[in-house]
Amino acid sequence: MTEITTPMTSDPSAPVGSEANPLVFDVMSKPAPDQAAAAVASLRPIVERYEAAFHSAADLSANLPADLRQLVSEAASAITATVVTADSARSKADGFRNNVTMYPAGRDYMASEAIKAATGEVAESFNNADTRLEIVSALTYEAARPRVPADAAMPARADLQMMTQRHIDKPGALAGTLKRLAQRSDAVGALVADQSYLSDFLDAQGVDPSVRDAMLISVRAEVIKAAAASGDPKRAAAAKTSQALVELKRARAAAMSYTRHKLNGK
Repeated sequence: MTEITTPMTSDPSAPVGSEANPLVFDVMSKPAPDQAAAAVASLRPIVERYEAAFHSAADLSANLPADLRQLVSEAASAITATVVTADSARSKADGFRNNVTMYPAGRDYMASEAIKAATGEVAESFNNADTRLEIVSALTYEAARPRVPADAAMPARADLQMMTQRHIDKPGALAGTLKRLAQRSDAVGALVADQSYLSDFLDAQGVDPSVRDAMLISVRAEVIKAAAASGDPKRAAAAKTSQALVELKRARAAAMSYTRHKLNGK
């Protein structure tokens, strides 16, 4: 390291900066840390943390149907695969570019091809994950919601009509009533939990489609919450897994950012 140093006979008691006690400077330039690279690298443990949070919150025991467990496993694996693929491609690309035995044009071509191939693989993995997440979301809800006994269907419909009729022109009151009913596990609660029936019911009452969709979302959340706290182990397992999907979706978002930066870097 190049330095301007004090002579062996320097006098510490002399004025700082004088010939007898000169200042010491480190004139060796030090590379600044690559903050962008550090930020990208920090995304990988975030992906892993969200995936761990999902597995901690979900109930993947035998109480969840085997086909659902398989779909969940495939979705998580597809998300993990994007990170592994991006890392491997970046390593290959950097290896080609640093290979001095190849012509520059050849190095760039091979590096570019490695990134191009990985970009396609990553996109396919994300598509696979998204498809499975969508299916799991639908199936866990169906497994979590209560069912209307056949002999209670007609009375339940009449009760629902009676309980909501005076709120039809008051979206806020209607939404609140439906949310409360969604917390129940009796026939009326089960009827409200049936998203297909509820959608048709609200349409028949003339509820605006945008308001209807918002109500369906809020009712769905209440049904899942109630099922997770229910004493039915199978419904609870499906509901807890449904709630935990948000962690897997966060892992997917972090993986998307990580792979995009990894594969776009020079």
